[in-house]
Amino acid sequence: MTAKNRKEAEPVFCQVAALRYAKVLNELGISKEAVQEAGNIFEKSQELKAALVNPVITKETKHNIIDKVFSEEMRTFLKVVCDHEKMTIAEQIFAAYEELQNQAAGVKTVYLRYTVLPSEEQKKGMESFLCRKYGAKRAYIEMKKDDSLIGGFILRVGNDE
Repeated sequence: MTAKNRKEAEPVFCQVAALRYAKVLNELGISKEAVQEAGNIFEKSQELKAALVNPVITKETKHNIIDKVFSEEMRTFLKVVCDHEKMTIAEQIFAAYEELQNQAAGVKTVYLRYTVLPSEEQKKGMESFLCRKYGAKRAYIEMKKDDSLIGGFILRVGNDE
């Protein structure tokens, strides 16, 4: 996902299937760059998503589309996802893969909903607290303004708020 879209995104609560596919993707040893590129392509093209999830389009046609659009590294994996009719969760797979990569690097992803944008000092304080609490090397905070809040903020880490 692009940095802009990650910051605007809601927390991703991955389905079990998306997490399983992400683990397989991680174990296949496909480069992180190839996975990110595929995620960016998929994110940017509504037509591509529509074609790959359309039950009327044949498997062979979908495979041809994958061959033309994605890098060679990603093709086999995406064809398997397509064959198992899981393209509807492709973006969740890419998000789960990114989260697995972050976990391996000691980075904790945190979601902050706020009424007033926190200062740099407040963000640094939150990061420091989160790193201590969760034993992370670094905390990545995805922020989103939430006008439905009366005041303050909500910080979500996994199932903790």
